[in-house]
Amino acid sequence: MRKISLIVSIPHPCQQSWENMIPAAGGRFCDSCRKTVIDFTGLTDSEVLALLSNTSQQYCGRFRQSQLDRKIRPEPQAASLLPVAVLGALLAAGVPATMAAAADHPVHQADTTMLRTISGKVTLEGGATMPGALVAIKGSNTGAVADANGHYHLNIPAGEQKITLVFSFIGCTTAEVPVTSQQTVDVVLKEIDTQLLGEVVVVGAIQKRTPWQRIKYKWRRLWHR
Repeated sequence: MRKISLIVSIPHPCQQSWENMIPAAGGRFCDSCRKTVIDFTGLTDSEVLALLSNTSQQYCGRFRQSQLDRKIRPEPQAASLLPVAVLGALLAAGVPATMAAAADHPVHQADTTMLRTISGKVTLEGGATMPGALVAIKGSNTGAVADANGHYHLNIPAGEQKITLVFSFIGCTTAEVPVTSQQTVDVVLKEIDTQLLGEVVVVGAIQKRTPWQRIKYKWRRLWHR
C-alpha cells in the first residue's frame, strides 16, 4: 500500500479559548462554531494521520503550531528482510566475478578520519518529538534534518574544537548551542504560539514508490502468493 501524507492547516482560527469550552466526548464543545473540537496536541504524526486520513470529513481541532502547514507522515516501520534476502540470493551468482574485477581496480574511499559525528534528539516542551527539525553549523552550509523520531546525526570537521549548532523548526524559537568536545547534544525547542483552534483543512498526497521500492513490492507479492 502506498503511504499517504497530509498537510493540516487552520485558515480561520477560532476566537474562543480552549479553557472556556465545555468538556465533551472526544474533546471540548465550542459555542462559537457549535462543534466538538478534538485535541491533537499530544498525538504523534502517525496518530494524527490515522484520525484525519478520511479527508472528505470535516474536523475542528486543537493543534500545536509545529503540527501545521507541513507534511505529516507515518513513522517508518521495519520492513521484512525475507524478500530482500531471496533477491540477494538470486544476484549472488554474479558477485564472485564482480569481486574479481574489482580486485584489479581498487576503489579509493573518501577519508572519514578527519570527521567526527555529533548526534542527539530534538524535542518540544512536553516531550513531543520534532521530525523535520533543522540542525546546522552556524555560519556554514553544513546541516542535517531530524528523522521521524527527532534524532539527527551531523558530521563535522574533527579540527573544529568549538562550533555553534543552530536548531530551528517552523513555529518554534531558534536555539543556538555551543559545542566543544561533546558527541551528544539534545535540544528542547519552545513553541512561539502553543496552539491554534478551528476548522481543519486537510490536503492529502500519495507518496510515490521509488524503483527499488517497486522491486521489493513485487517480490513481496510473489513471496506471499
